[in-house]
Amino acid sequence: NIEQQKIRLSFKGATVSQIPISGIVSPAIYQSGFFGGSIKLNTGDNLVSIRFLKSGGITEFLNSLNSVVCQGISTRIDSLLSTFQRYGVQSFPRDSHKHILSCVCEEASRILNQQDDKWDEAFDDSTAEKARFLASHHPVDMDELRSKHEAIFLVKRESFLKNVESNPLTHEQRLAVLRSNDKNMVLAAAGTGKTSVIVAKALDLIDRKLSQPHEILILSYNKDAAIEIETRLADKAIQSNITLESLPNIATFHSLGRKVLRDSGISTYMSVFTEDALKLEAWITEWITKYLRFDIFRVYDFIEISTQPVNPFDIKTKAEYERYIRDNEFRTLNGEQVKGYQELLIANYLFANNVPYTYEAPYVTKRRIEVGFDYRPDFYLNKADIYIEHFGIDRQGSTRPDIDAIKYNESINKKRKLHEECGTVLIETFHYDWCEDALLQRLESKLAEKNVHLDPMDPDKIFDKLQKSGQVAEWAKLLTKALQAIRVERLDKDSILSRLANGKVHSPAKYADLLDELHQAYIQELNNQNSIDFDDMIIRAIHVLSEGKYKPEWKYILVDEFQDISAARMEFIQALIDKGPEPSLTVVGDDWQSIYRFSGGKLELTTRFGELVGSYTETKLQKTFRYNNSIANTAGIFIMENPEQFKKEIVTHTKVSVPQIYLLDDKVGNDKGVYERVIEVVRRIRENDLNGSISIIARYNYLLKDSAEAVRSQRLGSNVNFWSFHKSKGLEADYCILIGFFQGKLGFPNENRNQAMIEALLPTLDSFPHSEERRLLYVGITRARHKSYLIADPTAPSEFITEILAPKYEVNIVSKTFQEQYRKIFKCPNCTDGYLRLVKGKFGDFYVCSTGSGCSVGKARICSKCKAPSVDHIDHSVCNNLACRNTIRICDKCGRPMILRESRYGKFWGCTGYGIKDDQCKNTRKL
Repeated sequence: NIEQQKIRLSFKGATVSQIPISGIVSPAIYQSGFFGGSIKLNTGDNLVSIRFLKSGGITEFLNSLNSVVCQGISTRIDSLLSTFQRYGVQSFPRDSHKHILSCVCEEASRILNQQDDKWDEAFDDSTAEKARFLASHHPVDMDELRSKHEAIFLVKRESFLKNVESNPLTHEQRLAVLRSNDKNMVLAAAGTGKTSVIVAKALDLIDRKLSQPHEILILSYNKDAAIEIETRLADKAIQSNITLESLPNIATFHSLGRKVLRDSGISTYMSVFTEDALKLEAWITEWITKYLRFDIFRVYDFIEISTQPVNPFDIKTKAEYERYIRDNEFRTLNGEQVKGYQELLIANYLFANNVPYTYEAPYVTKRRIEVGFDYRPDFYLNKADIYIEHFGIDRQGSTRPDIDAIKYNESINKKRKLHEECGTVLIETFHYDWCEDALLQRLESKLAEKNVHLDPMDPDKIFDKLQKSGQVAEWAKLLTKALQAIRVERLDKDSILSRLANGKVHSPAKYADLLDELHQAYIQELNNQNSIDFDDMIIRAIHVLSEGKYKPEWKYILVDEFQDISAARMEFIQALIDKGPEPSLTVVGDDWQSIYRFSGGKLELTTRFGELVGSYTETKLQKTFRYNNSIANTAGIFIMENPEQFKKEIVTHTKVSVPQIYLLDDKVGNDKGVYERVIEVVRRIRENDLNGSISIIARYNYLLKDSAEAVRSQRLGSNVNFWSFHKSKGLEADYCILIGFFQGKLGFPNENRNQAMIEALLPTLDSFPHSEERRLLYVGITRARHKSYLIADPTAPSEFITEILAPKYEVNIVSKTFQEQYRKIFKCPNCTDGYLRLVKGKFGDFYVCSTGSGCSVGKARICSKCKAPSVDHIDHSVCNNLACRNTIRICDKCGRPMILRESRYGKFWGCTGYGIKDDQCKNTRKL
């Protein structure tokens, strides 16, 4: 019997078994036999036989049965096709839908394969066509399905994609709008219209009825970006004739976290620290004060934090050492700057024990031990009349890898002999003293042997001096950054210790204790205020979601500026996905513009998205409408030097035939030269474009402040902006003037190690040199629509400027000071990166090396003929200008010029120091 889509088999009125019609995959077949006929039913997995049937009425029964079976198969094919259309055609074929699509196509293929030659007789053409269509996709190729989906909807949505923005969307933008895999990444180079994609994608989902507005969540990096997206969504909906009952949910991460907490009945009272950064810094200053007053000798721990010790013997090359000294400040408790960490320890010890000293005081006689500079012992103890020299050797007399150990040890002996000759007292300390953790103890013993009295300074006086000098405030700023890193990275004590150790921070366990103590005090302070901070908004929201106290209903989540996302924000997004209705995640960003690592930005979430987040569909936006091909090519070549960055082929709407990036010097030798050059460039721009917008961009705010004062003093401030590189992101101007390209602690790129602790706590950084600073310059260069001007110091050139002087970069080198022949004149021959620049001194002008104390010589004379630098050798000085090469004789003992003299024995060369009363030099040389 055929009852309710089942075949019921019975014997003498009792049901023996039932076979669902839906499980039969082909028409039934009747076969006659000796003991009666049988009907064969194919269920796909088995062949069921109904035997011992009488022949009477069997034809009518078989026809009736097959009518039901074929109808069931047709219905099943329609159902399979409907499922395929839903998950593989009408909506974007997602990775998570591959299994169901595979099952659909496999079942259709199995049904099709079970049919005999009578298939076409049993089924109409439509059913056969549908079955063959589904079977043709077995096994499922997701890439093929996606390509077909895109091709269909590029045509179907042509009108929308053409008109949703002021200009038709590019092909890449259209693909970014249509692609809605479980996870999608849109890599959008500067000026390629990422906001247009976000707006168009949201409207497309709504217009195609794939989602209601309230089922879409758009997460922006900050409030201003959220407002811009909201405004553009409303405007473009009207432009596209789309009626919005409401806007999608547009929020920052913090505002969304607050919403989750509020909707879950959790207090969101914000700490005063979130509204006033100075109050947080003041609280940390107070915490430091209490911490130090409990044990004033902790001050040395803080000195070590802000000036991380580095073993010079670990530095492998001369250039590396020069840059380390140049770019790091070793500032003593007494306020002077010394050359290295071990000297810093000695200076602070003398100061803390009330031993008056002078750092690198002139020696009692003008004498040269090494070529190029006068002998100045490291320390002179004023009252005791004793000199201290700290020698950089180990127990075996070995030196740093870049130093000739034989010559260095010879110089040590020369210094000892000079002190014997002049009758001065010398105390010696050594690098190996520091390595053996005994530097200060051994110094104390040697001072005692010379009857130098130590009078330890009152701890309160030390603390008061530190406060007055601003050192405590500097430590507060450092610990504020450390606390922010701990919060945003969600680090516990073990994690802090691990990161400090991996970052090779000195005494990691000690500082992990200090930082954890600070963090716990901060948490307690928040509890005392009964409040939360911005990090709590996200951290607590993650807990609420994980515990199921909040049920997100967003089907589509769009994230802007993904390259700057933190680990905590990614965890927040993942919680929204895990607890939501299987939403599609689309992240939009640009790995080339990742510049917020200091606030937790974890670039590897972008560059290793597939590994860390999951399988995804990638779209690159490579056509820019902001700047021209000159700017695009130069900026692109520069950023892609780093192999960790995604490769992009940028195409520009605007084409030019000559370079539009200009390199100018900062008016060499003029302290305010950079600002004079800025004024000059602004005036030149205004001669050709009265109304064009101009932006002056710098790495540090003091440069912007001084530039603003200079520009406005000339009444040129109309339509001129002043941006830091970080704050310029997302902005644009017709013309940009980039300044601050020089070497040193505040140079660009910046290499100082004073914040090694912060570096260790922050998210990992790829190993390519200056990788984030490089991205920062890319951001700055690509702000300009028409022209970008780089103003740099040719006598202390930034490493980036030196790089872009290479022919592969499309740069218009305007100032002759950057031309190769001119640069050779001022290149310091004694160090790797240094250039000689003119300084007006109290006793006459001279040149100094931009590498500063990192250079072994550091100074040069002025050539009397061409005024170029003249570099000293042992007994002569040679002009650095190849066109001049003027040479003068100098004294091989004191370095003063030699002059031709005459005695009764004939002519000879005599030192000009002969007539100096207090430091006479009688050195002579045969003619």
